[in-house]
Parts: sequence; C-alpha cells; structure tokens
Amino acid sequence: MKKSKEKLLEITGLSNEVFEIIRFELYMFILRLNTKFNPFKKLEINKYVNSADLKVNIGAGPFGEDGWINIDIAKHKNISFTYDCRKKLPFADNTVSKIRCEHLLEHLDKIYELPEFLEECKRVLKKNGVLRIVVPDIEKYINAYYEGNWTLVGLEHNIQAKWQAAEILTHLFRQGGEHKYGYDFHALSKVLIDAGFEKVIKTAFGCSLDGDLKYDQPNHRFHSLYVEAVK
Repeated sequence: MKKSKEKLLEITGLSNEVFEIIRFELYMFILRLNTKFNPFKKLEINKYVNSADLKVNIGAGPFGEDGWINIDIAKHKNISFTYDCRKKLPFADNTVSKIRCEHLLEHLDKIYELPEFLEECKRVLKKNGVLRIVVPDIEKYINAYYEGNWTLVGLEHNIQAKWQAAEILTHLFRQGGEHKYGYDFHALSKVLIDAGFEKVIKTAFGCSLDGDLKYDQPNHRFHSLYVEAVK
C-alpha cells in the first residue's frame, strides 16, 4: 500500500498532504451517498434518532460511551453509526439534551464548515441544552513554548528531546493538514456566540454544567480548552 501511494504521488505530482485530503473527501462523499441512498443505513440511523431526549457524542472515535448516541466517520467499538456531521445532523429540532465534541472542532474549516456545524448543534438542542467542546488550547501551548516547559501541556521529556519547540507548535496547528484552526477561549466563545448560543463559559477537565458531560478523556487533560455553550 505504501509503495502504491508513493507511485501515485510520483505520477500525479501531489504532495502527501493534498493526497490525504483528496482521499479523505472521497471517503466522506461515499459516506454521504451511503447515508442518503442506502435503506439499511437509514434504518440504522433512525433506530437511534427517533427520540426526544438524546445524548450525543460527535467524533467519539474509540471512546464511545454507553447510553449515548456515539457518532464518528469511522466504525469503532461503541459507535452507534457513521455519519458526516460537518454540515448536517440527523436529529429533529429540539430533541437533544446534550452534545459532547472532544477534539473535533480543530478539524473543521472555520469559514465553510464550523458555522453550519454549530448552527446544527443549536438547532437540535433542547432549550437550556448544553454543548460541551474540548479542543487543543493554543494559549497553553504558547505559554509552554515561552517558558520552555512542555510538561505544562503534558508532554514527556523524551518527546521534548526528540522534537524542536517549533515542531511541537507546528504539529498543534497543522497535524499533517488535519487541523484547520487553533482556538483559545476568546476565539471559541466568539464563534459560539455568533452561532446564537445564549451563554458560553470556560470550564475545566471534569467540570461541567451537566453531570453527564464531566467525563472527559484523561489523555487530553493538560493541553485542552474546555468550553460549554447553552442554548
């Protein structure tokens, strides 16, 4: 597979990053077609969405939680169904009580995807429903950069010895093209307010307005920003 990819890159003249973006978008296009036209896929989704008090974990990856509707673009254990959530959510208005998005928003284009995604989250949430967002915190990384102490963001000394400081920051902002934007609280709160959320607050690891939303991934604890928006 690796040799085939290298041959394609040589023939097309594409960079690895552009190649991966094209491959990803092709996969997402096929996923959307399957969602729209496959009756078995529709039945799979409808089994979960036809309720009035839903708990939704978007971009759950391998960390899907019992009792939640866990959505991701790839099938993992505990994933309820695969779905492209960037511009449309498969839920009716005012049917979701809470939404978790952990390390997802940095993968969305801030101009062409994020506004529609947040508007969809607001649409499906019930009144006073909570959207919990966890993203890499650029303020924490920049402080670690200036202090020369990457343990502030949970990086071990062997990583610090292997990577230069600029490489760590570049990985945060780029991650091979997968990361589209970096957030501090000011930037994230603005896009949430622009999307129409009534209240936006900065929280912390394991702290939430909603008891069901406080169970964050421990591996993200030291380098993440925790924000909640209320409809």
